[in-house]
Amino acid sequence: MNRILTTRLLGTAFALAVVPTSLMARDIATIGEAREELARSVATLAADPAFDRALHEHLVKGKASLADVLRDIHTPASVDEVTHLRDLERRAIELRGLTGALDAMIDVRVHGVDVTRPFPAADEFWSGTISRDPASGAKQVVAFDPAGVEHRYNLDAVPSVPMLIVESDSSAALRAGVGVMNSALQGNSASPQRRAPRPSAMSARLTADRPVEQLTLLKSIYLTRDQEPDIEGDAEVFAIVSGIGPDGKAQVITKDMPWLDRDKRWYTPGMDLINWTDYGSNYVNVQLFEEDGNTNFQALATSVIAAVGDLSLLIAPEAPPALIVTGVTKIADQVLKAMPEQWFTNSNDYIDSFYVIERGGNYGTDERPLSGARDNARMVLTPYEVKNR
Repeated sequence: MNRILTTRLLGTAFALAVVPTSLMARDIATIGEAREELARSVATLAADPAFDRALHEHLVKGKASLADVLRDIHTPASVDEVTHLRDLERRAIELRGLTGALDAMIDVRVHGVDVTRPFPAADEFWSGTISRDPASGAKQVVAFDPAGVEHRYNLDAVPSVPMLIVESDSSAALRAGVGVMNSALQGNSASPQRRAPRPSAMSARLTADRPVEQLTLLKSIYLTRDQEPDIEGDAEVFAIVSGIGPDGKAQVITKDMPWLDRDKRWYTPGMDLINWTDYGSNYVNVQLFEEDGNTNFQALATSVIAAVGDLSLLIAPEAPPALIVTGVTKIADQVLKAMPEQWFTNSNDYIDSFYVIERGGNYGTDERPLSGARDNARMVLTPYEVKNR
């Protein structure tokens, strides 16, 4: 087992009195830096009995909202630290492009103890967070022991000690992020605008010929690997469905999958993965990604818009199917190019791609599910029609 990579004494040099807390929060440049500073401050606050009481009161199944914990701390000596933590959380929300979409985002999760038994006192916990090595980009754990000493570990070398993991509430962040992305995409040709559609001749014919709303349901799905080590908790997966819109331009829609949190088990959501009203052709791609707690959703939406924007007016929806299939595949390739580079190295937050899913098609069975291009995911898709009233 690998041992400590780096150790250094925190010292009191980082005392908040030296620099105003709000300025320190503004100086944080990345979400990883924000979480490290949050973990450092939680370690400092752990000695306050008020923090211990508030933490234990709000822990549910080993997890608590940091904002809820801080709301119950009124110790005069801890006022500056509590204010600092609140400033850092606001900065973390800003760095993820979620300002205005979330009021609270940071959780504290218990690791290394049996969550069915009483928890140790807060000052017996280490505090830590998942970060990235600035040189290699590899994920690591940055931890602070009860004496205030900083340690850095590989993910597979974390000691078996009680630890408070400071992390994003990934479910809430992903829900808000999907909303932010779809809102940003909706203002561009990369996403549908249902209030003012511009149907093509082909889509108009399809509507007239079929008085129904056509869906493709995700009947079941299985992940062979969700890429999350145990210390990182549950996975947070989202899908990007891409194709050609009714106006012939690239169409990109994000889908939240909050229930898909573990690998090596089948899920049967029956969710409407594809609504064909959003597309002017009969083919789309489905790509799965894992949200790693570092995504700036505003920046990601901008990257996707820029990438698929190069394919605007790529091909008319009424073009021959072979040309449409080629165009749809190119859109999926551009979506992958828009994703952060680290998603394809070390952390592997890109899960899988399913290319050229056809309207009305059945894909896979319970006995022989459809496998993705990377064979990291398998799923069963079925068509479904909602009759218009």
